[in-house]
Amino acid sequence: MTTAVLPIPPRLAVRAELRSVALAGNPNSGKTTLFNALTGLHQKVANYPGVTVERKSGRCLLPGETVATEIIDLPGTYSLIASSPDERVTANVLFGRQDQVRLPDAVVVVIDASNLPRSLYLVTQLIDCGRPLVVALNMSDIAARRGLVVDHAALERLLGVAVIPMVSHHRRGLADLMQALTCARIPTRIAWPLPQALLTQMQVLGAVLGTDAGGIGGTAHHLLIGDLEGELGNVAMTHAAALAEASRALAAQGVDAVEADITARYRWIDTVVEQVVVRQPSAERRSLTEQVDRVLMHPVLGLVIFAVVMALVFISVFWIAQPLMDGLQDGIARLGTFITAHLADGPLKSLLTDGIIKGVGSVVVFIPQIAILFLFLAILEDSGYLARAAFLMDRILAKVGLHGKSFIPLLSSFACAIPGIMATRTIENRKDRLATILVAPFMSCSARLPVYILLIESCFYPVLPARYQAVGKGLIMLACYVLGIVAAGSIAWLFRHSLLRREVRSSFILEMPSYKLPQFSEVARQMWVNSSKFLTKAGTVIFAFAVLLWAAMYWPRLPPAQERQISAQVAAAPSEDQHITLHERIADAQQSAQISQSYAGKFGHAIAPALAPIGADWKTGIGLVGAFAAREVFVSTLGIVYGVGDTDEQGTGRLSAQLQRDHRANGLKVWSPLAATSILVWFVLAMQCMSTVAVVRRETGGWGWAIAMLVFMNVLAYVSCLGIYQIGSRIWGG
Repeated sequence: MTTAVLPIPPRLAVRAELRSVALAGNPNSGKTTLFNALTGLHQKVANYPGVTVERKSGRCLLPGETVATEIIDLPGTYSLIASSPDERVTANVLFGRQDQVRLPDAVVVVIDASNLPRSLYLVTQLIDCGRPLVVALNMSDIAARRGLVVDHAALERLLGVAVIPMVSHHRRGLADLMQALTCARIPTRIAWPLPQALLTQMQVLGAVLGTDAGGIGGTAHHLLIGDLEGELGNVAMTHAAALAEASRALAAQGVDAVEADITARYRWIDTVVEQVVVRQPSAERRSLTEQVDRVLMHPVLGLVIFAVVMALVFISVFWIAQPLMDGLQDGIARLGTFITAHLADGPLKSLLTDGIIKGVGSVVVFIPQIAILFLFLAILEDSGYLARAAFLMDRILAKVGLHGKSFIPLLSSFACAIPGIMATRTIENRKDRLATILVAPFMSCSARLPVYILLIESCFYPVLPARYQAVGKGLIMLACYVLGIVAAGSIAWLFRHSLLRREVRSSFILEMPSYKLPQFSEVARQMWVNSSKFLTKAGTVIFAFAVLLWAAMYWPRLPPAQERQISAQVAAAPSEDQHITLHERIADAQQSAQISQSYAGKFGHAIAPALAPIGADWKTGIGLVGAFAAREVFVSTLGIVYGVGDTDEQGTGRLSAQLQRDHRANGLKVWSPLAATSILVWFVLAMQCMSTVAVVRRETGGWGWAIAMLVFMNVLAYVSCLGIYQIGSRIWGG
């Protein structure tokens, strides 16, 4: 069967001025690199109307234009017949079906010169769109290394549009592409070699639908191959009987419209490739990528190497970020001292130091971890290794219903759930991504470590022989981490078989890009964009929560008479620690009394009856309220409640002593090993980090899933702690 191609029309100017240009292409084709090269830092990120798919756009001044053109980076796709939210958005934009997004004046399709047949399939569908088109023949350098030479002039003649050879990460060909855009051509539609039965039914259905609806690329063609998006869905419902009749007629003749369409396009593609691609003799030798993959993709050795790589990333996020985080904390503390040095004590000074400065600090302190994480993710992705890592882990994670790409976000969540959740953007399928987001907070992040250390040293050391204390501490902490992992796997399995159930597990078909040296500018840009996005988007919510929490712990104030009474009582009582001055003891006692009768303190007393069954009292309740700012705030809040001042993870000695001395009215210890176990389990399972809640809201596109996760995790934690404490107290007596 031959393919009819009409004569190529003369070069047609798109507009006097281009207002918008869309970038389309397969995943790993270099589309986003080209977008960054065109727009630089003049980018903005939002969501498409009505969906949570991210929309990236920027501005670029093309040659001869007087107004900067909007460049839209569409989600990567292999086909315009949508099967995922990302593909649906791309198809809707290119066909003019996306609400509140104007039809682009021209389209640049980025194709991989080293894998031309796969890339040209999308080009054939874009030809049917009838929009001015320019082809960016990217990765020409990789094709050359593989011994493939693409005759771009011959390809241009066959496609009827400009074809620009490019190496986008070196900006090679960028000027030619920008010039070609100013005079983009509308390609002539090609008569794909479809079966006669399909052509007949297209004409029959087209006659029912209206004039010009039955040709190749027309409405009938789209409906028969399963494109039912936007207005096409309404047309399909209106003419359901005619569409069903055409489908039955095709089935009776043994024709699958979708398969026939794909086959016809690839027949044409094969003829094009034969004419434009020349394979050099050197191509017969095994490529470098194939040689490296023999090691890195080995079923056993590959997993070992992957474990080492991930361990290095994991350790680096802790190790490299810690000095930077310490420096930021010190700088924030110095800033607070500098700003409030000449302010009198009062609400303004407290708001600046305890509310605004500490609130902002609780956000900024995450930046080193986020920046370093995205630095490594960008390096791994740009080098081509991230796709291999996802493929290796897919078989293991599939047992609990997660995707192969879920591994890196979950691993990252051991450092902090915030960058871990943000890293789920690499997961294309929304249900897979959502399942990963919902279980990522179960990984024990670094913010939990101060709590683990305090409770283990305060409540378990006294009952362990001195020689076994270090071993016991390690085993208890390991148990906390293992519990989080088991909980994440179990909940993921539960979600994938209920709320996020899918009829058939989505196939994990992954394009393996060639290995290449990461481009420094691209890595730096990704790190900057993701880090700044967290600071500006999630940071505003975190800041507001921190100020509200400060207000709840500051008001109402102690009456002056009560402050004087506390001062007199402390002065008359003997000091338990000679290293603490009388002034410090009075300040600690007044602060403890203040927080007890504040709104937060009253809330702690109010929830005490609900906390008692899990082994906690009102003081612990206040600590849990404070922990919503950040989990490690639990330690410093307990320090205030117990009257020993602010406490960090390196200075918990005074607080540990107070916890060991604290007894209930019945004489039992408040912080027994059993009560401590209950609270440890709470911190492993509960969601009480407003930073994470804010980021979940941002990544899921609304408060629904964020609130659902908050409620579910806290209910799960409460029920688990209730069972542990109630059963344990009946066995060991509390």
